[in-house]
Amino acid sequence: MRVAVLGAGGVGTFLAKEMAAAGHDVVLVDRSSDALLAADEQADVLTLRGDITHRRCLARADVDRADLVVAVTGNDDTNVVAAGLASALGARRTAARVDDPDFFSSHSGVERGVLGAGLLMCASRLVCDELVRLVERRYACHVGHFASNTLQVAALPLKDDNRALGHRTADVPLPNGVRCTGVVRDGTLRQPTQIDRLEDDDALVLAGSPASVLKAITDLCGERRMRRALVVGGGDVGIQVAERLSFALKQVLLIDQDPKRCEELARALPAVTVVVGDGTSLGVLQDEHAESAEFAISATRADEVNLMSALMLKDLGVRNVFALVHRPGYADVYAHLGVQGTAGAHDAILRIVQRTLPGTGIVGHELLTGSGHELLEVLLPRELREGTTLASLSLPPETLVMGVVRRGHSVAWTAQSVLEPRDLLVLAALPHTARHVERAVQRLKKRS
Repeated sequence: MRVAVLGAGGVGTFLAKEMAAAGHDVVLVDRSSDALLAADEQADVLTLRGDITHRRCLARADVDRADLVVAVTGNDDTNVVAAGLASALGARRTAARVDDPDFFSSHSGVERGVLGAGLLMCASRLVCDELVRLVERRYACHVGHFASNTLQVAALPLKDDNRALGHRTADVPLPNGVRCTGVVRDGTLRQPTQIDRLEDDDALVLAGSPASVLKAITDLCGERRMRRALVVGGGDVGIQVAERLSFALKQVLLIDQDPKRCEELARALPAVTVVVGDGTSLGVLQDEHAESAEFAISATRADEVNLMSALMLKDLGVRNVFALVHRPGYADVYAHLGVQGTAGAHDAILRIVQRTLPGTGIVGHELLTGSGHELLEVLLPRELREGTTLASLSLPPETLVMGVVRRGHSVAWTAQSVLEPRDLLVLAALPHTARHVERAVQRLKKRS
């Protein structure tokens, strides 16, 4: 496919390099000759110098023939204008990086169809999703995000004092926006209605919005297992992580060096304890009893500070330490030093971009841990037969529906729900049946 990346900064160069390595024809556009020269040394792509907010520049980049145009400069306004112009010039798909969370009408890290841009991506929210997912993975054997992080599927093993044990799936108390879509027992994924009573070592498969699934996991695990989290750094990522965790955990402590910023954070986060201090100071961490935290997340604006803070927290005995990574490839340094849980904007944006490439049928897949099933992200055709329902899909046996996403929102569904063109379905299917799923989707096209 043909991909145009607008902006040759760190993220743009990283995207161009990764997309070219995946076999796509890539053109990288920027107004800076120095940035393009540096990018040319890292990626085997075509480069073009010009102003991406000018039609003439985008026409020279042949965006009218592009399957995907991604605008990722350091300026939100520039990215939105460039993506909108590319759409007007005929690009099949467009995406723009917009880092200001206030630009978005929802709490999602992705929005569609704003000012002519096909997709907007908020890097700080996407990274927040990844860091919170690391927290969830300490209790769930699988956590997967689908439809640009709109739908989350998690498999929660039932052990100890889990509140679901001994109940029917229909009687398990779940927050709004979450449903039980399956149960893994003895390595086999089963329909919820096939389970009379949930037993020890079953895994409850939950699907819903990321925030509601986190709430469900923490509710079911009980307060004894979900006590306290510590966040170092009150920047865009740190404040969002602290807010998300405060809805689910008993206590969240946020440490930042800037007294004025801490005053703002305390007003914005009434459920979070905000402390002025240096997250790399052993004395500060000891005074705040960091060792009692079940989770710690280092999310400042500097990799070196995050690394030092993470290592100190590990030395203090915090079992689950995660960190924000700003530079691509720097996660290997953390891992080498014993910090395994990292998340960064480069990888988060790449995952969204990869799933934005045009296509129909199976556009994403991953194994559902411990079940023998795959989770498939399936895009329905634009020319969908009218009246198509989930029941009429003719899916292979043992295929379970995990969720339906429509125009960027997860929607309630039943077997008789009428589907719409370009709906995204998340299905759990046996690996050898993927071709059958693909054929079932192709059969849904209107006949000309």
